[in-house]
Amino acid sequence: MRPGAALAFLTSFLIGCTSTVEEGPIAAGWSGVPNAYADHFELQVNGEKRRLVVFGPEGREDTIGVYAYRSSASGKQDMPWPLDRVVALSTTHLPYFSALGSERVVVGAAHTDQLRDPKFLDALRTGALEEVGLPDGVDVERLIALAPQAVFDHPFGRKERASAANVRTIEVAEYLEAHPLGRAEWIRFFGMLLGMEQRADSVFAAIEHRYRVLRDMKEHLPDAPLVFFGSRWQGDWFAPPGDSYMATLIEDAGGRYILADSVAMGNITIPLERLLLLGDTVDRFGVLLAHPGQVDHKVLSGGDPRVLALNGMMSGAFVGNSDTDDLFGQALLEPDEVLRDLRCIFHPGSCGVRVPRYFRPVLQ
Repeated sequence: MRPGAALAFLTSFLIGCTSTVEEGPIAAGWSGVPNAYADHFELQVNGEKRRLVVFGPEGREDTIGVYAYRSSASGKQDMPWPLDRVVALSTTHLPYFSALGSERVVVGAAHTDQLRDPKFLDALRTGALEEVGLPDGVDVERLIALAPQAVFDHPFGRKERASAANVRTIEVAEYLEAHPLGRAEWIRFFGMLLGMEQRADSVFAAIEHRYRVLRDMKEHLPDAPLVFFGSRWQGDWFAPPGDSYMATLIEDAGGRYILADSVAMGNITIPLERLLLLGDTVDRFGVLLAHPGQVDHKVLSGGDPRVLALNGMMSGAFVGNSDTDDLFGQALLEPDEVLRDLRCIFHPGSCGVRVPRYFRPVLQ
């Protein structure tokens, strides 16, 4: 993840990206293959030809990428297929390659100081993976020398990056998915481009099964606690709307999100006066942040004694800390583990002994 995009990831990537996807026209001769959960990419088929289409925040009327990746012998395609030499400009994309056993395909990455996967760390040590990022962009000379077939990137918050090296950029918009399984389903997008469709489908099916089993357990849990979840940035508080990724996780884990009835295209700004009111009525008070080291109630509250004294903060505080846990990477492919963490926080009597992976209670 790019350091300069910290705010975008903390307040948009995880908790507040929602969208309404509307059906739009498909070019003549092409038919779409529906996904189970993901709204922001689609496989389209025309005879033997295959292409992937990526949609932006406005849904199907907002096409941000079209990638012809497999064609008949006489057809045209945008890039070699399957891809076997690529660069990833966001570390959030690397878990998809890892889950497919395709770490070797990635020959360059940006911000390798943020790598967590041991396989990629080993590749970096041996020189099989090289750093291509600069503080203000991309090392174009290094990128050209690596000669990747394509560069994977996020389609937001960037200036001229891979385009300067005349390399095909593949836009990845998994962060726009409002459903946890929608983000996980992007493994199928990577699988199609890497020629690993069957493996990707199998991995996703296993993720979906584990998630649904855990989700269905909420029917046997006691009364759902009332939950607030948000983030703080430069003194202001933000919370995801009721049609968001985090709101879905809270509900599926057996909680009641206090803003469940809200609908918005992004995060909701919460004035301090409203935060104090909400925080005193909830049973669980969660915060997303990036903090080195141990998190306590003072860190969660931002040092504000009024927030620190809230009922929800004192009796049921919990945290998602992207500085210590891979919330924006591996967690995307382990939504069942995220769900289990939250369920154990909301209903501690249902879990027994468990070491949290992504969300942790903050104890007195």
